[in-house]
Amino acid sequence: MQEDKIESWAFFRNPSLSSFTVPESVNCIEDHAFYDCRVLKELHFSGCPEQIGKSAFMKCTALQEITLPEALKEIPEEIFSGCLNLEKISVPDRLRKIPARAFYFCTGLENFSLPENLQSIGISAFERCTALHTVSIPEQVTELETRSFAGCYSLNSLTLPAGVQKIGKWAFSDCWQLKTVQLPESLTDLGEGAFMNCVSLKQVRIPANLTKIRKNTFLGCAGLTQMHIPEHVTKVQEHAFSCCTELKKLAIHDTTECGSSGLFDHIRLLHLYRKGCHVRIELSEDKNADENLLIRFWTEKELSRRKIFFRQLKNPAYKIPLAVLMTVTLNTDKTVFQNYIHENFKDVSAFLMQNHDEDNMEKLLQLES
Repeated sequence: MQEDKIESWAFFRNPSLSSFTVPESVNCIEDHAFYDCRVLKELHFSGCPEQIGKSAFMKCTALQEITLPEALKEIPEEIFSGCLNLEKISVPDRLRKIPARAFYFCTGLENFSLPENLQSIGISAFERCTALHTVSIPEQVTELETRSFAGCYSLNSLTLPAGVQKIGKWAFSDCWQLKTVQLPESLTDLGEGAFMNCVSLKQVRIPANLTKIRKNTFLGCAGLTQMHIPEHVTKVQEHAFSCCTELKKLAIHDTTECGSSGLFDHIRLLHLYRKGCHVRIELSEDKNADENLLIRFWTEKELSRRKIFFRQLKNPAYKIPLAVLMTVTLNTDKTVFQNYIHENFKDVSAFLMQNHDEDNMEKLLQLES
């Protein structure tokens, strides 16, 4: 060890190092300096080193508590990755970013106070922190990167600050205890699989600036019972709601482009909207050709192909409301469906048709409970 620094791999896998005080003269701890020191339980700083290298304390599995010096301008990637028993840590207030895998697999970490000046949380920064149950994300944070909190099984609630614009891929996947999520209006990018397998999640409100729900976003969210996809969402990709076994009610606009699979798997009650009109369709429990045709009809944008699917439908419970909807809302070729419906069915008025505004759509779902 030089007087002013601790060199790379200096104490690598030291089998007897249980306590260490960093000398006051040291201003740099290089990469992997204490890597895999599995009996290191106490670490103190008598001085204020300004730089700590990558993976400096990685896999120090006995380490329980640490206070990083305020002079640190940044913390490196993987600094405490794999520190299984780390329960308490204090980081400098000046930090702007929690880097990639900084606290990956710190299974003893229950609470963590993020610095007020923080702006972003890196890839897998807190992934598999399985004891972490509360986290307060500072107001200046604008981005949470890929898998930042994935596998935090004990995390039970999440409120994101008003300035968050991006949530990366699988950011909160496998957060099994997560029951509520408040997505801010500033959010414009919700990554693939962001809330995948959040089995306790009950309800999510889609914010006004989010126009796309990516594939696998809510895959496996078995606790979701209803979903309102607002008109400003232009696309819902494949498997966005696959394996949402309790998702029985869905409100969706005709302008929303839907992926070919994974959205309608378990739906029993559809609220379909087009140009100010609403149709409620209750589906039977049995999967059959008519139901498949119904979904293909609704997701198809070409009018000519819609006609084909419509004519193949056999069940009046599907045909009448769809025909009425098209009769009322189509700007072209109204007579085709108007004539068809009057020739074949006489009780069109028995089906609910009503004007609505966007604010009432979520209330409508609740009324169906």
